[in-house]
Amino acid sequence: MKQTLLFLLLLTLHTVHSQEQQEAYIIQADSTWGKEIIKFPIEWAPKLTLEGYEELTFAPEWSKENHDDFWSIIMTWRVKTNQEIPLYELEYNLLHYFDHLMKPNYWAQEFPLPEAEFKAPITTETGTEYEAQLTFFDGFHTGKVITTYILGQQIFNQATEEAIIIFKISPKPYTEAIWEKLNAQTIITGFKKD
Repeated sequence: MKQTLLFLLLLTLHTVHSQEQQEAYIIQADSTWGKEIIKFPIEWAPKLTLEGYEELTFAPEWSKENHDDFWSIIMTWRVKTNQEIPLYELEYNLLHYFDHLMKPNYWAQEFPLPEAEFKAPITTETGTEYEAQLTFFDGFHTGKVITTYILGQQIFNQATEEAIIIFKISPKPYTEAIWEKLNAQTIITGFKKD
């Protein structure tokens, strides 16, 4: 019995270690920030058009409604693509993601679909950058509709046929201190634009 439990424990540790090697962390954050990795495609979001994985990086108090960290996260997608993903496609995937992320929930049976408003992107030396606002039903913490601000970036690498898409998200305006914390988290993969 003890040998079986030991074998299962070692197998589990090997599987977790192997998964982390295949899906290396993208964002470096201090140890107080939470992390989660989700492979694409996602079963609960069947209309997502992306293949790769997502890394979620959560501010320490992201789940507390009255805290400055509330709903402050960095959502990073590392996806296969042979070209930079157009903004309309990023918007489609983000809306579909948030629509299905909140279903089902115990707050309400019916709620409005998420809405996004993206500003025109700016091309820089490191990639494409953009600002947006995303309004969605918070089925995790409050049961209310909330509006968040997004600072986004896409870095496309033709040689590897991959893109990293970063969404820094918070309901606080860009002038608030949480944005210093969000912007202090950096890319650690060495991934560069062609």
